[in-house]
Amino acid sequence: MKQFRFVPRSRSLSVCGLLVTAVAFLSAGHAQASPLNMSGMSWGTIASCIDPSLTQPFLSAGDSNWYTLAPGESPGSFGGTGWTLTGGASIKAGQTGSVLDLPSGSQAISPPMCVASDYPTARTMVRNVAGGEGVQVSVAYAGTKTAAVAQTVGQVHGQRSNWTLSNPVNIHPGNLPGWQLVRFALTPGGTHSDFQVYDFWVDPHMHY
Repeated sequence: MKQFRFVPRSRSLSVCGLLVTAVAFLSAGHAQASPLNMSGMSWGTIASCIDPSLTQPFLSAGDSNWYTLAPGESPGSFGGTGWTLTGGASIKAGQTGSVLDLPSGSQAISPPMCVASDYPTARTMVRNVAGGEGVQVSVAYAGTKTAAVAQTVGQVHGQRSNWTLSNPVNIHPGNLPGWQLVRFALTPGGTHSDFQVYDFWVDPHMHY
């Protein structure tokens, strides 16, 4: 499993502590609706939100942006703590750490993560074990209509069985100031496919 060079955090991101409202997500109007139903899932509160630790995991790929990992992960390994795995989704051993395995019909939903309006994109490592349809990425934001029915925001694809750095996926945070709570859902495409994912990073839009 190819690893990228990690650089220690140089400074933290400072944002206000306000919960996003339903109006805030209207800016994401071009995101497509997904049948993914997240109603009834616990969200917690923004009171626990703190500035994240930031690294530059994709420097070797020419991406100098700063990122923070989604919950339940460590660099190079997908532990899956707090994730909801259904339909055969599982954590499997990889070459240097664990990965999220997503066969057809499965789904993986992250625990809530604190983001802000200047967290525009996410990137991940993905590979195709079988099939080539890719993995659909959906988002759900607390306090918005997407909290019940998630919105599809893109797909990530591997290059056959090789570990591949995905293109950036726009996660459509609301445009009001303050912390927002988001869940990510990963759903494999195809009927006879299998994909693996690790290192799902979110970009706080810090550029130097």
